[in-house]
This record gives sequence, C-alpha cells and structure tokens, in this order.
Amino acid sequence: MRALLCLVTAVLLTGCASAHVLPIARVSGDVPCLRSVPEQDLLFGVALSGGGTRAALFSAAGLEALAGLRTADGGSVVQKITHLSSVSGGSLASSYYTLKKPGREVPVLGPDGTMSEAYRTFFTQYRADLSHDIENALIRRQLLSFRWLNPALAARTLAEILRERLFGDATMGDISRREANGDTPGLIVNTTLYNNGRRLALTTLPSEAFSYDFFSDLRRSLTERGRPIENVPLIESRWKKLLPMTPLDIHMDPCPLRLIGAATASASFPPLVGPLTLQVGGEETYWHAGDGGLYENQGLESLLFLYLKQLQLKRTKRVLVLAFDSSFPFSVGERRLGLRSLPFTILTFDFSRIPSIMEERATTYQALFFRSLQLEGVFPDSKTLQVLLLRHTDAKWAPDLSDLPASCKEEKEPLATPQAVTERIAEIPTRLVLPSQCDRDLLAAAAAKLVAEHRDEIVNFLDGAGK
Repeated sequence: MRALLCLVTAVLLTGCASAHVLPIARVSGDVPCLRSVPEQDLLFGVALSGGGTRAALFSAAGLEALAGLRTADGGSVVQKITHLSSVSGGSLASSYYTLKKPGREVPVLGPDGTMSEAYRTFFTQYRADLSHDIENALIRRQLLSFRWLNPALAARTLAEILRERLFGDATMGDISRREANGDTPGLIVNTTLYNNGRRLALTTLPSEAFSYDFFSDLRRSLTERGRPIENVPLIESRWKKLLPMTPLDIHMDPCPLRLIGAATASASFPPLVGPLTLQVGGEETYWHAGDGGLYENQGLESLLFLYLKQLQLKRTKRVLVLAFDSSFPFSVGERRLGLRSLPFTILTFDFSRIPSIMEERATTYQALFFRSLQLEGVFPDSKTLQVLLLRHTDAKWAPDLSDLPASCKEEKEPLATPQAVTERIAEIPTRLVLPSQCDRDLLAAAAAKLVAEHRDEIVNFLDGAGK
C-alpha cells in the first residue's frame, strides 16, 4: 500500500510538472545572421544520418577520416565542405563540429600530410564528448525532477544536458559568424513539423535557397526530347510540400536560436522525448517540431534541394554530396522477426518497426526517383552531381581480422569472423548511450575504412578530375 501510494503521488506530481510552450523570437526587420550559398564552381555537402550516439560517433569518425585526406592544393578535404546537413544523432555531431572545430587559421594537415596537433586534439575531444552517457543522465533527471511520463519535459531535460555537456548557450547566430569568418561550414539541422509534415531546416540560410523548381527542369528536359508535359497542378502542389521550410517561413528569427534547441528537436523521438512546442512572437499558431529523421534519416534531402537550386541558377558548376549513413539496418529487424515464434503483445511488440517499414519504402522510392530523373536528364548527371553513400555496415574486414580494434579482441567472447563483425556493427542499438568501447572503436574503424575505400572518388571529384 505504501509503495502504491508513492507511485500515485509520483504520477500526480508528474501531471503538475506540465510542459511549457517555448517562446521564440519573431523576425523583425533585417536578419543579420542570414548567409547565402557561396557562388563557386564546386559545392561540397556532407550529410550525417540519425541513429543516436551510434550516428554521432560514426559521423565524428567520418569527418576525422576526411580531415586526413589531402587534395591537390595541399589542403584537407574538410576545408572544402560548404555545408553539413544532419538529423537526430547526427545533429549532435554536426552542431559540435561547426561550433568547436579550430578556425581557418589553424592548419588541418602539416607539411608532411599528417594531421596537425591542434586537429588531433580536437578530434580526440570530439569523440570523448559525444561518448557521454546522455541517456541515463536524462532518465535520472526525469525521475528526480518528477517529469515522468511527460515527453515534452523529457525534451527539456535533454536540452539541459546538451547545454551542460556539449553546447552551452551557443546560438545559430554564433555559427553564422564562424561561417562568415571561414571557420566552419554552414549548418543545417533538420527537424519535422508535425503540423504539416514538412521538414523544418534550422539554419541561417534564406528560405529561397531551398526552393528548387523541379518542374522547370522537367519541362526543359521534355522539350529537348520533343515530348509534351501534361498539366499536373495536383502534383505541383504536392511537390511544394517536399521542399524544406526554414525558420523564416514561420516568422522565426534564427539568430538567437540556441543549438541545444535545434539539436533537441532534431534528436527527439516521440513518444519518449518531444516534440518541442514553439510559439513565435506570441502568435496564435503553435508549431510542434520533432524527429528530423522521419521518412528520410540520412540528412540528404535538404542538401539535394539546396544544391539543385544552385545548379539551376548556374551559381555553381559541380556538386559532391557525401552521406555518412548509420541508420539502424532494416534487415536486422527482419532477421530477429524470422526467429520469433511468440505472438505479439502490447509489452513485447517493437513499435519502432512500423516507422521503419514506412521509412524503408519511402527511402527506396526517393532513391528511384532521383536516379531515374538523373538518367532521364532532368537532374544533372553524375559528373555534375555526385552522391556517395557510406554506410557503417558496408565496411570490409580482413579475413584474419588483423584490422579488428584491440578493444574487441579483449572481450570475453571475441569476434571470430568478418561476418560476425558486420553483424555486431549492424546490431548496435539506437540509443543515447554506447557503453561498449568495442562498439565505439568499430564505428570509428568502419568510418575510416569507408573513406579510404572511396578516397579516389572523393579527392578526384574535388580536384576536378574528369570534369
């Protein structure tokens, strides 16, 4: 009876600890932190996928591996990145990188081509900070502050932890100033607006930067082949719903927006955490921003629309987009369900399988759509627009596992085959904690392997080979 009374009291206290709407500054006059897309021959974007701490560490290791690649001018590949676009766990990595990476005056590589001491120190701290146990810290704080069963307050708790451990009070305006100084690439943190289902790109880019006119290119391509285009107003209206919105579209001033708010919205995963409820300048409309990885967990879409627009305006000649994709593999669930004989119950059913099925199909259609239109000449060909996907499960391991991290060899049941290593990486869960040193080292090794495997493709494109 005493335990039941305590439980009831806790639940009642949870109800008292109601969430508050987050007041957001309304745009008034000029927006000093707005940045345009640079007009240059080559644009290079890097997408960082969702996947909790797994994605954050894989993204950080991927950027570190890129930093070690040298281009023909003697610089590092990371110096040529124009934008980072991220969702969920990848947004922790992108926000940290753009906020804390050394400035432009600090060389990435030494004269001998090895990474400078400043950048080695940065990447060591980068990995350590992203390895923090955010999940258990969030749970403890939820329990101690009587915020149980309230996902909106869980989002507030997550923001508090990110403020203390990663970002402080830094704002998008701070990132914009670093970008203007040449210290960092531009940042695009992707969230989803539950109001209308559209992607909200938290960035200091103007709204028109993403307004790619697909039907203009479609009409051009059909005219060149002597084919008519049907009047498709319904499809045209639906196309507009695919284009990202920006803070300016909801009258929101992006300059004072804190990184903790952007990262929390992107990394929230209702019904456990979030979404965030925003009210801009006291307006009657409330905006609910949550998981940035709904239906597209790679962070690619915003970059594609952004750069297709620049190609269409002839403000750039070539585009390279590199995606570090550590999304939880759909095949893992298939393998697990294939071994399951028990019927489903409320307590044993994995509800994440439902959005996974929808995301898998949406991603397949998206890939077919872009590739088909590239082949049809609507989108630029691969010499003009190249997209490289680096998936954490695609890394190849030596038959004798001589490349296995030492931390994995020290485990009680060491991995015995390359297939076992691949399965181990594939089953790293999507959580905000990754306690296994072996798992962390496997992700780092996988990222380094994938970048090395695609080295020539990356460097040759950036150096202009075959243009």
